[in-house]
Amino acid sequence: MCEQDRKGNYILKWELYPEIDNTPIDIYISDNDSVFPSSPQLTANSNDYIALIENLSDTVEKRKYFRIKVAGILSDIVSNRFFEMDSVQNFRDIGGYVTSDNRRVRWGKIFRSGSFFRMTTHDSLEINSLGIKTFFDLRSEDIRKKNAQPFSNVKNIRIPIAYNGYSSISQKVMEGRFLRGDAIIYTQDTYRDMVNNFAGQYADFFDYLCDENNYPVVFHCYLGKDQSGLATFFLLRALDVPMDIIEDDYMVSDMIIDRTKLVRNADSLSESRQEAFTMLSRTDISYLRYGISCIREKSGSVEEYMLNELKLTPEKKKKLKDILLH
Repeated sequence: MCEQDRKGNYILKWELYPEIDNTPIDIYISDNDSVFPSSPQLTANSNDYIALIENLSDTVEKRKYFRIKVAGILSDIVSNRFFEMDSVQNFRDIGGYVTSDNRRVRWGKIFRSGSFFRMTTHDSLEINSLGIKTFFDLRSEDIRKKNAQPFSNVKNIRIPIAYNGYSSISQKVMEGRFLRGDAIIYTQDTYRDMVNNFAGQYADFFDYLCDENNYPVVFHCYLGKDQSGLATFFLLRALDVPMDIIEDDYMVSDMIIDRTKLVRNADSLSESRQEAFTMLSRTDISYLRYGISCIREKSGSVEEYMLNELKLTPEKKKKLKDILLH
């Protein structure tokens, strides 16, 4: 695996099976996840289990990709999935996942995220370094227009999914009119609403994804977990990524959303209000599974829904695979 700290240093970590003591680990580094040099740039010891690749520049450098070789065996390509952000929640690369036919989602092509309206200069520099061409705003219809276009000189495409989002509900929480149980019902209703009433918007989203000229892309909603979570489910399913990997990716949101950044002076809120905010920001696998049950109720199966409602024909799936898979 690979991580990156705020200074731009990369940290590579590995495990070997079977264990091999004191064996050289050759490290290959590239700016392109499709082309690597023939000779390693660094060598480590297998017993270290970790290697630090320092950023020697004062600026954000072009993103790096890595492979390691040990005892003649070459690893898969890795890079950092997560990025150190000040205020942007849940920003991550959804590359690197292995499909059921042993292909791999390309790194640096497609990202998912929470919203950008509190973005700092550091966040902006980090995101700009990724060369993203298209931003898809999937936030609900009640979002004000002034928050819709965080970046200039790129395509900002607004595809509202769901009617009422986090912003309108959070006001009810602050007023004490929205409790823990309401949050669970609201989230379930949101998934049913997205499945039953916004398939056309998801279909438009996939039409854009089938155009290679739009890449790299990022799609986002308020916290990057619901509208974006369902979009990622459909995308990884179309790419034939196994369901256990899709569920793992979905649940990452629950680990990396920082709830302390959602509400100012959250500690001063009443216990019931804090519980409601916690439930609103949580990601539970039961929500995704509930959404899938709504899909099956509507179309009989996920495959039929994706074909008939999202218009993901075999030709479009092949196009997506050609663009996004090694």
